[in-house]
Amino acid sequence: MKRILLSLAAVFMLLTTFMSCSEDDNNDNTFTPQTYKTWSKVVFGYGSMFDADETISVSESKVTFHSNTWGDGSFTVSELKLNRDGSYSVTGEGTLTMAGHGGTKDYAASITGNIAKDLQSFIITVPTVMGGTVLNISVGLIPDVAAIDGTYKGGTYANCKYFQHYQPTENEKVVVKANDALDAASLSYTSETWGTFTFESIDVTKNEDGSYTLSGEGNTLMPSMKGGTTEYAASFDGTIEEGTLVATFSVPAVMGGTTILFNASDFAEVLAGAQVENSSK
Repeated sequence: MKRILLSLAAVFMLLTTFMSCSEDDNNDNTFTPQTYKTWSKVVFGYGSMFDADETISVSESKVTFHSNTWGDGSFTVSELKLNRDGSYSVTGEGTLTMAGHGGTKDYAASITGNIAKDLQSFIITVPTVMGGTVLNISVGLIPDVAAIDGTYKGGTYANCKYFQHYQPTENEKVVVKANDALDAASLSYTSETWGTFTFESIDVTKNEDGSYTLSGEGNTLMPSMKGGTTEYAASFDGTIEEGTLVATFSVPAVMGGTTILFNASDFAEVLAGAQVENSSK
């Protein structure tokens, strides 16, 4: 009986050793080069912005990055580490080549990243650009609210029951801001003539042609003829296509219903007409 038990123990140890060797032989830890489509939230000394349509490529020795906005990065990998969970950690040093007012220039930069099966992310740090710039890079498609985050410039004029094409004004600004969770956006518009419009949460829909449709309900604080401001309910509808916002702000309770048109197709014509009229006075 003792001899049988010893024999079984020996067989078990042999099988365990064989299986262990087989697993080691079949465990290929070689890193496979990958190229990813990415987007990033870029934070710098003066604020932040989002960037889309980037690419990043990773091999055992090199990482390259491309952005139409932030230029091209080239990094020599100093460490590519296989973690216990099967992900890889990558670290590298190199440069980010950016185009500016003084031409193209190389800036010292570093990159870190984590590459897992289902989630990949990278951070590029450029200490000498705009008070320190950090690109927080995510793989995949940019969220809709992040894609439209920004400041939009355009001309405005107003229509109501009593007048049309009133007060054409150039260089007005509308600000769209994505929240931290990237699941909603707010919108604000401030006019010397029409006051401050605020929309805490707007609906954003991406269309098949790549444009975005926006809408929302909010309020405006309009200057009063008696001094101070008066609050009115307001609504907003607009589209963003190729970086241009075309929008309408509606205030039903003011002058039989007032609409302010932002980037209307006939704005240049309306502005030119107003300038001619003013010069003839």
